[in-house]
Amino acid sequence: MNIDPMVINFILAWFIQMGFHEGAHAYAAYACGDDTAYLMGKRSFDPFKHIDWSNISSIILGIVIPIFSAFQGFIPMGMAWVPVNPLRFKKMRRDHALVSAAGPAANFAIAIAVLAVHKLIQIINYLYFIPLLDSLLFAIYLTSIVYGLFNTVPLPPLDGSRVLYYFLPPNLRQIMDDIEPYGFWILILFFTFGRAGEILSPFIGLAFFLW
Repeated sequence: MNIDPMVINFILAWFIQMGFHEGAHAYAAYACGDDTAYLMGKRSFDPFKHIDWSNISSIILGIVIPIFSAFQGFIPMGMAWVPVNPLRFKKMRRDHALVSAAGPAANFAIAIAVLAVHKLIQIINYLYFIPLLDSLLFAIYLTSIVYGLFNTVPLPPLDGSRVLYYFLPPNLRQIMDDIEPYGFWILILFFTFGRAGEILSPFIGLAFFLW
């Protein structure tokens, strides 16, 4: 079976950016006083530390679905998570927002760093291995941006909901609390039947333009 090298690049990109995204959550949580992830060995940028090998949902969402979507020709998407105990934070709502924001921030930081390396490669493109390296960098760049944007959507259980929660008045925070048990299904409906693609596409278009 012939496998498109870009499929492999996007699978690698998923795990690389996921490791940084979840690792950023873990490091931020530790800095804010919660050592839960640290004690579980998850304060790491190793993506496989963020897969719960005893939990079939973690394996499906963190490994199977991203690989399957890459083979279908899509940007790999999935989900992983870092255990957080908000009661351990120094200032619970503020720190929860900071820890949540750390993941997408890491994605965008990776994208900026990769873009800088890509521009450097354009200057020194006489090196023979550059095209293969640059295609991997592009996969990391695009996957990081898409996953970062995806996680800024202010719907539970995505990171954006925790950042928004910090700024909401008590009555709206209660609404967020009420819908959180159904957040995953709302998220699926929003991305399947809603206008999520139209909302995110200008940002993705800008990413292509900058590349």
